[in-house]
Amino acid sequence: MGELFHIDYQDLTESEQKIVNYFNVNQAMAPLLSITEVSKAIGISNATLSRFCRKLGFKNFKELKLALVSSQDVTPASKLQNALHMKQQMDREQALAVPTQMLYRDIDQILQTIEQLDEKQFSKAAETITKEKRIFVFSKGASNSLGHLLSFRLKRFGIHIQHISLGGSEIFETLHTIGPDDLLVLFFFGKTPRETQVIFDYVKSEQIETICFSDQLYRNPDKIGTFQFYVSRGVPTEYHSLTSAIALIDALVVEVSRLGPASYHEHLQKMHTLKEYYKKDIPR
Repeated sequence: MGELFHIDYQDLTESEQKIVNYFNVNQAMAPLLSITEVSKAIGISNATLSRFCRKLGFKNFKELKLALVSSQDVTPASKLQNALHMKQQMDREQALAVPTQMLYRDIDQILQTIEQLDEKQFSKAAETITKEKRIFVFSKGASNSLGHLLSFRLKRFGIHIQHISLGGSEIFETLHTIGPDDLLVLFFFGKTPRETQVIFDYVKSEQIETICFSDQLYRNPDKIGTFQFYVSRGVPTEYHSLTSAIALIDALVVEVSRLGPASYHEHLQKMHTLKEYYKKDIPR
């Protein structure tokens, strides 16, 4: 898939980034869909998608779909069979009540996240958390709650974790204090905030390790940190869920607990003892 979309990420427009990400996430489904169906799912026009096909060197969308099928590791027949099953399942879900549809979509997004997860890298990222002196988190917009969830969980182990201010030049109030012995965790979805781009530039120059959570698969590895993890949030035109992101954070916390020193569990026990001692003053 990477060879098919051979254009550097920085040379892509925002719409083209959405196209590449859609095809990366929906490799099985995309060859079954028409240009109108794909354009509608991404939230762009047919003309925009056609221009992108020509930019890649294909005559039209049909040629791109054929290239997608031939580039996949498994046989086209088995891939299309799986994709057909997925499409039939989607058609069935449309007849369900909206809350049930949403839950099915969340399940599908978790499965997509699992499919892209590098377990060895995930364990290395968790191990890095256990070794660094301080951890800094930047999570703006919809991802802000995710940063606070990660902070809440890790603080229980006695880990020193701090948030970088979300607003404009205020990021420099904290950014200048981060050094090579620290770890930076970033969440960014959709269009990358300007602050995130500045932070990336700084941590690269200072050789600071980073863990990144993003809903974009097609990124230049040199520009997105030490560890990169994909989080599926659905297609651009649908409601964006945080379910798979929360699940991935929970998995990371459990892995940190597994790999961390005995002091982590001592902190948890001390917290439990405090809660028990003061439960009459502050009921649990």
